[in-house]
Amino acid sequence: MAEIRNVTIVGAGTMGHSLAQFFAQAGYSVRLNDIHEGILARARELIASNLRTLVETGSLDESRQAPALNRIQTTTNLEEALRDADFVIEAIIEDEAAKKGLFQRLDALCPPDAILASNTSYMDIFKFVETSRPDKVLIAHWFAPPHIVPLVEIVRGPETSQETVDRVKALMIQVGKKPIVISRFLPGFIANRLQSALTREVLHLLDNGYATPEEIDLATKAGFGLRMPILGVVKRMDYTGLDLTQKLIRNAAYQPPPPQTRSKTVDRLVAEGKLGVKTGGGYYEYGGRSTEEIMKERDIKLIRLRAFLEEMGEL
Repeated sequence: MAEIRNVTIVGAGTMGHSLAQFFAQAGYSVRLNDIHEGILARARELIASNLRTLVETGSLDESRQAPALNRIQTTTNLEEALRDADFVIEAIIEDEAAKKGLFQRLDALCPPDAILASNTSYMDIFKFVETSRPDKVLIAHWFAPPHIVPLVEIVRGPETSQETVDRVKALMIQVGKKPIVISRFLPGFIANRLQSALTREVLHLLDNGYATPEEIDLATKAGFGLRMPILGVVKRMDYTGLDLTQKLIRNAAYQPPPPQTRSKTVDRLVAEGKLGVKTGGGYYEYGGRSTEEIMKERDIKLIRLRAFLEEMGEL
């Protein structure tokens, strides 16, 4: 299989800047593209901040900090960004027309052997993306922040070749990720389907006043969430006992809440301009701290937790 050396990330937002950082840390030459210079400048600030956090936690040697940053070239010129690209990750907005148009340009501008991947979290790009290389198109879905969270979901399309899947999976393993391959498109893939089911229950509890955000989060972190990094969700059933699990399945007292396309608590907060961390408040208030401060606190905890789980052999 041809070696992947040059990586291009298209879209320098929440996911894109972190993807660029990750591949640069792994020693790859990276080009990060976006349509606005301001977004790219902000991306470089965030990458520099992320790298400092990694150094502070001992996850990255200080001598590797500047070289990683220097491996990233930012540009608003898509043609320049794609020159000599071996692996391209699209990380733009979740909009069908935007993605379709971008993949047409990627196909026209990329070298013939380049693999084109989408970081979409739920869209079936295989239904609308048109390229001359469908065998080299797939989904590589990462999780925020991708420079810390190890999972990558690789989703093959109807025409994606086994060689392409193998190359991307090998690349993910080589750079220290934990890839899983999904044989065909499924809305939400694996992790987001599980998260969506949980979110549905959470909003049901909040919207109907059964519990506060703090109570729900405490139930999660002090209860089943504590076991999940060790047991996952399938092995947990073995520990429960499959005979008991069988009885629980038959228990008609529990009914999942009906599907909803709106949440009154989410709608209220959005109407108040409370959008979460990026505005300093949502279900929680974040004490006037900057987004960088809040994200750094989260990242340090994730880095330490990941290191512990790796030490325990769970990752």
